[in-house]
Amino acid sequence: MIRDPGPAAAGSSVAAASPAGLRRRSRVLDQLAHRAVAAAAAVNVLVVLLLVVFLALRAAPGLKSIGLGTFFGSADWQPDAGIGFGGVGAFGALAPILGSFTVVVLALVIAVPFAMAVAVVLVETNPRLGERFIRPAVEVFVGIPSVVYGYLGFIALLPLLRHLAPPGRDGSGVLAAAVVLAIMVIPTVASISADGLLSIPAALREGSLALGATRWQTIRRVLLPAARPSIVSGVVLGFARAMGEALAVALVIGDVNVIPDVRARGLQALLEPFTTMTVTITDGVDKLAINPDGTAARYMLALVLLIVTFLSIVVVRMVTRRGEPTR
Repeated sequence: MIRDPGPAAAGSSVAAASPAGLRRRSRVLDQLAHRAVAAAAAVNVLVVLLLVVFLALRAAPGLKSIGLGTFFGSADWQPDAGIGFGGVGAFGALAPILGSFTVVVLALVIAVPFAMAVAVVLVETNPRLGERFIRPAVEVFVGIPSVVYGYLGFIALLPLLRHLAPPGRDGSGVLAAAVVLAIMVIPTVASISADGLLSIPAALREGSLALGATRWQTIRRVLLPAARPSIVSGVVLGFARAMGEALAVALVIGDVNVIPDVRARGLQALLEPFTTMTVTITDGVDKLAINPDGTAARYMLALVLLIVTFLSIVVVRMVTRRGEPTR
């Protein structure tokens, strides 16, 4: 005789089947999420590869017609000189390349001490004040468009530097561009450095103080060296951002493809107009369709800028891996 399982047995079978269904549903959702994330990562990699291929193909005619020796070894940059006259332009990119590195390095020299001070205040000396006022201010600075920095430098900084510049100059030059870029990269370097200081174990601070070190000695000799990978990463990322900035620099640098005479001018050469790779690339965009050689030369500059950015990222990865604890 077959007995009816009854409502109790049916309820137990449903309860037993429900967790299995939930597990299957969770596995399906996990697989879908995994594939979606992998697809998004693959799209990012594909976009970067397409960008590199695009720049390389566009710059290839310039590599053949201009040559690397002329491109990197000459400071005569007149890519649009031959348009309409049957002449040949000049494509020496030494001035914008040298200008980019000069401006960015000087900007980092100005920015890094201020960024370190901000990071120390945020984490060590006055974290309450830092979290309430300084960190929100840093976040606001990160969100300000670059054109605002350039415009403020144009209307506020250049009149001040005009008094120090040689006669007939308006104050635009390397120093003005470096100051504007320094203000722009301080939030990046400060926030990454502060995160590095926050990641240091509290036992390291307590041990240093227990051995008789003062707070400043602990910060200078223990905490900052321990946070060196994060600090270097912040500096390199600030370098990459400053290297790729165009509009803010264009408003205050003067845009002259002539290398200042440092031997004759001394420090006043910093107040001479100069140029950078980003500013040079944006010049003459209205002539791209009628000047194939000048277009190829500008793409070569863009490729150089991309390579410098990639090398910066490689440096960040190497420093980060070196700073990770061994397992």
